[in-house]
Amino acid sequence: MPLKRGNVLLLVLGLLLVLSFLLMAMLRIPGTLRRSVAIVAKETQEMYWAESAVLAKLEGYPEGYFADLPSVEPRILGPWMEWRMGRNNKFADGGNNEFRFLLGREYGRFSTSEWVRCAVSLEQNLHELILQADGLKNLSGNIRLLELDSSSRFKSVALNVSAGDLTLDLDGFGRLNTFVHKSPSVRSFMANVEGDVKIRGPVHFDTLRIYSTGTVSLRGNVSVGFAEILGLAGVLVSGDISFSGVLLSKQNIEISGNARAHFPSVALVVGYRTNRLALRDKVTFDGLAVAPSGVVERDSSALLLDSAKALLPFCMETKTVVFERKRL
Repeated sequence: MPLKRGNVLLLVLGLLLVLSFLLMAMLRIPGTLRRSVAIVAKETQEMYWAESAVLAKLEGYPEGYFADLPSVEPRILGPWMEWRMGRNNKFADGGNNEFRFLLGREYGRFSTSEWVRCAVSLEQNLHELILQADGLKNLSGNIRLLELDSSSRFKSVALNVSAGDLTLDLDGFGRLNTFVHKSPSVRSFMANVEGDVKIRGPVHFDTLRIYSTGTVSLRGNVSVGFAEILGLAGVLVSGDISFSGVLLSKQNIEISGNARAHFPSVALVVGYRTNRLALRDKVTFDGLAVAPSGVVERDSSALLLDSAKALLPFCMETKTVVFERKRL
């Protein structure tokens, strides 16, 4: 028995010695690694505070109820809601600590009249947003733009076109700049048009907002970070189009020709029993495509993903859900 107790004691002493060496090694971790660990810990804590602030607001707690949490700044972003936090610098040590959360509504069954009310809300918000834009230019008659100001990338372009159509055709501009692989890139392009709107690429819009009493047509190589497009008489999207956002019409929407709608996206046609929403020719639509009072047509080559079934526009009265979060 004494011999066994001695073996156990030696084992314990050996383990203590190994742990001591490990502790000494950890204390000698290079400064750069310690700083990296500290940064990760700080960013994790900031994300925890931001998520806690979102959960508190979702549960109905008033602003400032939890003193250590950052304030939440809400605003409507197209068919969804955006919550930002961190601008008041409640996070420790400052730094890049602003967070953005996007929220929608939980999926449910709704009547046509509820969809109509939602469409009216989306339409009114878009119309007011464009007409109240800073630097809005009032034009009249048919307007045709073949190129964009080189400074457009760094500013917002806002147009109000009365009694005429608007055409933005940058196809020739793209061919002239093929040798430098350059295409126009616009920070924000907004237009309220009493007529048709035609946009042809190549062009990239960070934000594209169009309100048209006629038909809106997007063709060619056009990419949009966030789109809000209303064509009362119709919306046509064809070609190598890539976008995320909302398409709205009281008549018809047709998406074809390898176009891709990224999550989250909404295509809504409502107003008449003859409404038609068509997805054709290898289209991929990752979002919500509905025609409550009409029909949705999809050929065998079109892909309609269902990941948006828990993501309805903010104007539908259901539970709020978070579908995206990121540090800005």
